[in-house]
Amino acid sequence: MEKKKGKILVMDDEKIVLDSVSRILEDEGCLVKTCRKGQDALEILKEGGFDILITDLKMPGMDGLQAMEAMLEIDPDLSVIMFTAYSTVDSAVKAMKLGAVDYIRKPFTPDQLTGLVQKVMSDRKTRLEKRYREDTFAEIKSAISSTLILKEVLELIVQGVVKVMKVKGSTLSLLDKNREKLRIFAYHGLSRNYVDKGPLDASKSLSDTTLSGKQVWIENASQDTRVQYPAEAMREGVASILSVPLIVRNKVIGALRVYTSEPRKFSEEEATFLFGFAEQVALAIENARSYEDVKDEYEALRDDLWDYFDKDGLA
Repeated sequence: MEKKKGKILVMDDEKIVLDSVSRILEDEGCLVKTCRKGQDALEILKEGGFDILITDLKMPGMDGLQAMEAMLEIDPDLSVIMFTAYSTVDSAVKAMKLGAVDYIRKPFTPDQLTGLVQKVMSDRKTRLEKRYREDTFAEIKSAISSTLILKEVLELIVQGVVKVMKVKGSTLSLLDKNREKLRIFAYHGLSRNYVDKGPLDASKSLSDTTLSGKQVWIENASQDTRVQYPAEAMREGVASILSVPLIVRNKVIGALRVYTSEPRKFSEEEATFLFGFAEQVALAIENARSYEDVKDEYEALRDDLWDYFDKDGLA
C-alpha cells in the first residue's frame, strides 16, 4: 500500500475551493479531509495524525484565526497555511505571528499549492526531527549522569546514538596508551562477528577522525579505501559510516561512529549534532574513568589495610 505524503485538513466555506484543493492534493498522494465550519474542523482534528491545516481567513461563525488558535491548542505541532486575498494580506501576516507557517493568495495555481505544501511538509519534518533529537539527547544525558560505572556509561551512549540518529548501529572506540590502536569498548545494532573483525589501526582506520580530530563521512563502506575492513562491512550490511572524534581537553581519546544499512548523506545539522554529542560523551567517559580510578585506589588501599591487620593479628 502506497504511503500517504501527509494528512491535511482543509477548511473553507466555499465548496468549489474544497473540491479543487482536495483533488490537487490527493493527486499528489496526500490524505485530505475537508470541512466548511471551524467547529467541524475541531472535531475532525481530534482524529489525530494531521500534518497541515489549510484554512481560509474569512469564515462564517468561527473565522480562520479563531479556528487556528483553537486547533493549535489541541495540536501545537500542526502546521497552518492560510488562504487569503489581496485585501486580507495584513490578516495573514497576523496569522503567521500567531502560529501560521505560511499563506497563499487566492486564486492560486495547482503548482503554487503543491509547491507550498511540499515546502511546509519538508520544514515540518526537519523541525520535528530536530526536536526529537534534542529531547532524546536530553533523556540520554540524564541517564548517563545517573551512573559513573564506565561500562554502563558506554552502553547507554551507543544505544542512545542509534535511537537519536535512527541508524543501523553504533560503536565507541578508545585509543590505547600508545595511540596506535583503537579498541571497540561498546557497540549496539551490529553483530559480534563484525565488531571482532580485527584490530583497528589508528593510522589507517578513518585516520582523519581518529588522529586529527575531524569528522569523516563514508558514503560507501565496502569500496572506500579509508575503511580498514570493507569486505566485512559488505557482509554486515553496512552502507555508510559517519565517524566523529572523542576529545577531552584538546586531546583525542577515541571515536564515536554510526553505521547505516542504506547509503545516507547526513545533513550538516545531523553531523553538527553528533559532534556536539561526542563532546558530551567524552566528558562522561572521563568522569567515569576518574571515578573508577579513585575507586580502584580506594579498594587497593582497603585491601592493603586488611592485609596489614591480618598479618598483625588485629583483624
